[in-house]
Amino acid sequence: MSALERLLAEELPTGRFGDALPPRPPAVRPARPWLPAEQAAHYAALAAAVGEPHLTLLPAPDDRSAA
Repeated sequence: MSALERLLAEELPTGRFGDALPPRPPAVRPARPWLPAEQAAHYAALAAAVGEPHLTLLPAPDDRSAA
């Protein structure tokens, strides 16, 4: 078999140089929303780290009560 016949008998080039498929990046899962208790604990830790007093957030006023 000549060199030309061997070349024509090969598969079409895939660009993988005989290696397996390239590894896929890991699937990214959406982040879980923080629970209110987790948010409060995180805020308290940050406020303590910078020396700020812990603020208490008041609930937003109900817009329907103004009408």
